[in-house]
Amino acid sequence: MYKFFYRFVSGFFMGLAEITPGISGATVAGLFNVYNEFVRIISFFSPSQFEFSFKKIKENINLGFSAPLLLGMIMAIFLAVNLINYLITNFLFEFKIFLSLVMVLAVLKNCLLDQRFTVSVKFPLHFFSGIFIAACISLTLIEFSYSDFAPPLKVLFLVFAGFLSFTAFILPGISGSLVLVLLGVYQEVIISLKNFDFLLLSPLILGLSISFFIVPNEIIKSFKKNENSVKVFFSGLIFGSIPSVWLHLN
Repeated sequence: MYKFFYRFVSGFFMGLAEITPGISGATVAGLFNVYNEFVRIISFFSPSQFEFSFKKIKENINLGFSAPLLLGMIMAIFLAVNLINYLITNFLFEFKIFLSLVMVLAVLKNCLLDQRFTVSVKFPLHFFSGIFIAACISLTLIEFSYSDFAPPLKVLFLVFAGFLSFTAFILPGISGSLVLVLLGVYQEVIISLKNFDFLLLSPLILGLSISFFIVPNEIIKSFKKNENSVKVFFSGLIFGSIPSVWLHLN
């Protein structure tokens, strides 16, 4: 029962993070020590790995882990939309400080607790590369205007937005919601979630699905090659994303 509750809470906070521009759900997954297993499970659905066998599916999906995690994420996304809006409207400064501290804690956990600091300092280039990439995304002031597109292009643009946002969601440090803000579709997605408007969400879900089948498997490959350097790189992504909380969360 404790494991179910822990995984449910982990998923709930991952969902909260993912609808908040600036902080990544994967960052929160790392804090709760569920990131590696989470990515491993969804990487099973990669076309290069998937095998339609009930035995294989049962072995790889790990329902005891994935079911409470997914349930928590779904509940957070649909129930906490109004809560996030309330915090942004009434406690914006305090909320930004809280999110920034969470991201700093995630960096410290990756570089000091999950592996020895003497190991982490061997990869300064990975750390600063992560900071540079995330900072470039965070500090950009360019935002697209979704409303300016013609209807057919809106559908394609939402597919594109879905692909990029899920890719960002899987990478610790880069916020999927921030990607939606920069692409100019965040408000439309939030309103659609509130109204259960799955017609508008369907192209976004298609883009999410394409990323779902491709990206996790590539991350698993990177971890297998060198887990230590990948963690340091992700830490750089997280640290470099802190400015996005202050610039884009309004």
